[in-house]
Amino acid sequence: MAIEKDNYKMVCEYWRLKTLTTDFKERYAALGLPGYNDGNLPITYFGVDYEINRLDASIHDVKNPEVGPDFYTQSAIYHLFYFSQKAPVNSNNFIPLHELKGAAPFSPAFKKGTLIPFAKTFEGKAEQLIKAGEDLGFERLSNSDAGFQAMAFACIPIRFLFWDGDDELAAEATILFDEKITEFTHQETVIGMGSDLVNRLIAAAGLKRRD
Repeated sequence: MAIEKDNYKMVCEYWRLKTLTTDFKERYAALGLPGYNDGNLPITYFGVDYEINRLDASIHDVKNPEVGPDFYTQSAIYHLFYFSQKAPVNSNNFIPLHELKGAAPFSPAFKKGTLIPFAKTFEGKAEQLIKAGEDLGFERLSNSDAGFQAMAFACIPIRFLFWDGDDELAAEATILFDEKITEFTHQETVIGMGSDLVNRLIAAAGLKRRD
């Protein structure tokens, strides 16, 4: 486990150094991100406010600066600036991972490691999922028993739908991404953001993950 943590730190350090050369003024404008200024840069990820230090590209949680952001958070933020295209645009057409360009090979693992645990954890607990989504500031959708749109970033909407189970059918859950999300980040980062979304929902609901 210690070796794994060290590897994560090395990866985050690699991307921190890559981000030092970013033209933040240009990227903030291209991505439609609010708050650009000459000091530390604000960036909101799944409703949590972070800042990017302009001097060393380190990231800290605004409300809890003593707690360093985890691997998922750092990767998502750094990759947004590094992999986003020159003029990315959303399509407003939401699709499952297996339909996303370049991501189909990762779909079985995503289903096993994220979607199935998502459904199992919240089975019989749709109201807790709704409350968790509301507490995190997500936008309620009418689709399914508990559906929401979450803004990973101001420019990256992600939707999740949940159907609770009954005596005959098990609970089901799916996560939908904008068809053009890979104009904003790498396809493997999309998978990480989907997993991170589920982890944040489980934590907000105060539940123990069921794999």
